[in-house]
Amino acid sequence: MEALGRLLSQAILTVFISGGIMSLLMCKAEATARFNTSLMAGNSALADWNNSEKRLSPGIYDLDIYVNGEWRGTFPVWVADSHTFAVQHAAITALSVKPLPKGSEERDWTDLSALLYGGSVSLNTGLLRLNLTIPQAYVIAQPRRWVAPERWNPGINGAYTNYHLSYYHAERKDGFGSADNIFLTLKSGLNLAAWQLSDNSNFLRNRKNKGSWSNNSRYIERALPSYRSLIRVGDGYTNSPLFDNLRFRGVTLKQEARMYPDAYRTYMPVIRGTAVSNAVVKVYQNSTLLYQINVPPGPFEITDLMPSGARNDLTVEVDNSDGSLERFIVPYSTASDMLRMGSAEWLVTAGNVQIHGVDYHPGFLQGNAAWGVNNYLTGYGGVTLARDYQSLQLGSAISVPLLGSFSGSVDVASAEPQEGGTRHGQRLKLSWSRYFPGDLNLTLASWYYHTSDYYSFYDAVQTRAISQHKTATTHWKRNRQTFSANLDQTLAEGWGRVALSGFWRQYWNSEQSSRQFSLTWSNTFHHANWSLALRRNFYHLDSMDSMDSRDEYDEQHYGNHRSYDERRIDLAVNLPFALSGKRTGLTLRSSMKQGKYNGIQTGINGTTSRVDYNLNYSEDRSEDTAAVGWWSTWRTPYARVNHNFSQASHYRQIGGGVSGSALIWREGLLTSASTGNTFAILDAPGIVGATVNGNADNKTNRQGRALIPSATPYKMNSFRLEQGDAGNDWAELKGNIGFVAPWAGSISYLRYQTDTRKVFVMPARFENGEPLPFGTDITDVAGEPLGYVAQGSKLYIKADQLPEWLVIRLSDGQMRKSCRIHRPTAEGKNSCVLFEETYR
Repeated sequence: MEALGRLLSQAILTVFISGGIMSLLMCKAEATARFNTSLMAGNSALADWNNSEKRLSPGIYDLDIYVNGEWRGTFPVWVADSHTFAVQHAAITALSVKPLPKGSEERDWTDLSALLYGGSVSLNTGLLRLNLTIPQAYVIAQPRRWVAPERWNPGINGAYTNYHLSYYHAERKDGFGSADNIFLTLKSGLNLAAWQLSDNSNFLRNRKNKGSWSNNSRYIERALPSYRSLIRVGDGYTNSPLFDNLRFRGVTLKQEARMYPDAYRTYMPVIRGTAVSNAVVKVYQNSTLLYQINVPPGPFEITDLMPSGARNDLTVEVDNSDGSLERFIVPYSTASDMLRMGSAEWLVTAGNVQIHGVDYHPGFLQGNAAWGVNNYLTGYGGVTLARDYQSLQLGSAISVPLLGSFSGSVDVASAEPQEGGTRHGQRLKLSWSRYFPGDLNLTLASWYYHTSDYYSFYDAVQTRAISQHKTATTHWKRNRQTFSANLDQTLAEGWGRVALSGFWRQYWNSEQSSRQFSLTWSNTFHHANWSLALRRNFYHLDSMDSMDSRDEYDEQHYGNHRSYDERRIDLAVNLPFALSGKRTGLTLRSSMKQGKYNGIQTGINGTTSRVDYNLNYSEDRSEDTAAVGWWSTWRTPYARVNHNFSQASHYRQIGGGVSGSALIWREGLLTSASTGNTFAILDAPGIVGATVNGNADNKTNRQGRALIPSATPYKMNSFRLEQGDAGNDWAELKGNIGFVAPWAGSISYLRYQTDTRKVFVMPARFENGEPLPFGTDITDVAGEPLGYVAQGSKLYIKADQLPEWLVIRLSDGQMRKSCRIHRPTAEGKNSCVLFEETYR
């Protein structure tokens, strides 16, 4: 019976609660909901539970405005009451509403109701956010991630540097002796009043070079947002997509593609390769060292390369610690020429040639332009004018349904490479790109042909320098024809992908030639992935090159021969697994060279919270050696530190490096382990150890600041701070998301609203000893909120210091009363005295 009684009681209670819920759902909502305090027990019924409608006093506030859920910016808003708002004309244009209200340009303030077109507006006072709901027909559609120029942030003044220091030491017993290499790259800048001074310099020291600095570029630059362009003055590289790039001193005025939607973004190459041991990877363009990095054994990928100029081919060298050296070419002139309909690209450059090692500096004027005529046709052209050189290029790209995209151009040049000798020649370019049914993708096939009397501007400068000053290389090779192609095929499900690539080059005035072919099959099996690659590289040296002028690479691969045919087969397997809850992987690579088993490499790589590591073992049958090594990177909040070591019977290698960025601004010095040239300073006073966008490697420092070096220019960047356990217990974020659309190369400053007041917790009761009602608001005598009454009649207060009076807001029917505490103390008794005055 007792059990049955409990069951009946529960059933009755359930029916009662369900009925209450249904009645609430069926009731017509009142204009303002009120909480019935008669259901509260004890003194809690005295609490003012109906004070939920927080209002802003009339005035001007900086509010985040959202249109149909999309953030449009932070603008001054005149708040008259909770339903009446007005904005200035700058905010109206950024809201992308059409049509604009008549006369809005002449008025200082426009009522927001004129922009709603039957929609609604609501204010979130806690987040200082204004939400507009507008019919979609009246909202101008914007491209994804597009930001109006009015919201681009030019940034603040400051100076920065991105540094990458690497050290490499090898001791060899095979006749090469020891080698030391120190390489330092500094990419620095000074920002002042929207102008930017940029400098890119390198320091190199090895056994052939006792230490020297070289400068790749140094210029001042300013964005011109109104014209979607920028101006640059100083030392740099030409950046024409139609002509060879060369170093010059002068001025460049060009369209800034990054100011446009993503459809205008330019092509950048990604360099991939495989290191057989701890290695140094070097990237050259026109014999100029652009990039150097230490890599562990296995596949590597360089995605942050920033070439110095136009799309000339890149030469990549992989200097392995076991003494082997691999060199290959990455075609960089294989980008599509198609533009979107109605879009354009243009560039104008004027100055004097400043090629390193060439004492010949002719003045020149160069320009190019392209126009997307329609969805199928793009036209482009360019011109180069100098005293002893003139060139005109015209071309077009066309998209043909079912056949793919074709592009072609003709460059007609007149050059005087030597005194009294004028040459007239042409260059022909043809390319084809198509995606075939069945997931076969011809990424790009390109063919360049130069007639025997064709000289590019770079060729003409080098040849004339040789004839006049004898300061350049004594034998400058001129291209005859170049062909490159890339095929990618996705096979049937479960069979993976196949990729085929080829490259071929010949010269007019040289017997040197090169041919490269590769076929790669890759697939996955459960969690493991593998690839099988067949490569063939054929080189033929020039008979005009003396044997003494060849480098270590030529000696190693060619010996006394002028031709070499290298055939390789590489198998790579990667098996990921978890070790103590950490991500780990087992790699295995085996290779054949010239039809013979060459060796095997195996290793374990993993990642911890702060360290990436690789332990490896390799053996080389051709050299009859075995080696062990390790490679690690320590990720600190201030820099990335790496170290590597390998040991074999005939060599020992050790290396290391450090990279990061440092920035000086009005408040001092900030550092980051990442690099970039578009910075954002996040400032949340008192918030220590907060992660940025969930990245545990990027946290706010002791001052509550974090440095982000890689913001995306002219796009809206959002930075979310998440508080951790570190820092002040009382510091609190009042808004944890910041937005900015920075200029390229700028230093943006974002300040987050924080509450750094101290926390006071103290007991308090009425004079008669009764507890204070739970949840009651606490203010000072001016009405500023300070806290609330917590459980157990304890006061939870946030303030810089305790005020002389604390006011606890009470409720008694239609009239609201208060009690006050005079000179509250964190310890001891605090009596709350009822006051007779009332408030509504």
